[in-house]
Amino acid sequence: MTFRSMGVLIVFLVSLLFVVVNWGPIMTPMPISFILFTVNAPLGLFLIVGGALVFVVCLLWMLWKQATTLVDLQKANREARTARAAAETAEGSRIVKFEEGLDERFVRFEKDLLEKVAGELRASRESDEAVKKDLQQTIEQMKQSLDASVKALKEVEEQTNQRLI
Repeated sequence: MTFRSMGVLIVFLVSLLFVVVNWGPIMTPMPISFILFTVNAPLGLFLIVGGALVFVVCLLWMLWKQATTLVDLQKANREARTARAAAETAEGSRIVKFEEGLDERFVRFEKDLLEKVAGELRASRESDEAVKKDLQQTIEQMKQSLDASVKALKEVEEQTNQRLI
């Protein structure tokens, strides 16, 4: 129960106690003037009914205010939930976009790395081919040199054999 509701309840109970204690004088008839005419009735009863009407009107106004506040709070809560859901969706799409960007970068990095490795491999193969050619040429030269040496050695052997004979 709120402070305001407690205050209203206390005022109502004190007023009710006042009416009960003073019921006799309240119900005493007396002449009441309404400017155009005069009526002989209990003045206290008119005051109590008027006060009760004011009290009921204020109570209804307070209930209406609380109801409209509650409706406004529900509307704000609904809007906040919608905004939160939209923010979560936006955050999710940002994460997905970030992941897609990372995937794209990794694919590009992998492609560049493969191209670089393939280029290095080609250069290595070409270098190997060049070394192989050089080795073959060197072997060929060595064979020719060996053949020439063998030929020269045979000539020297023949000359030696001819001199010995």
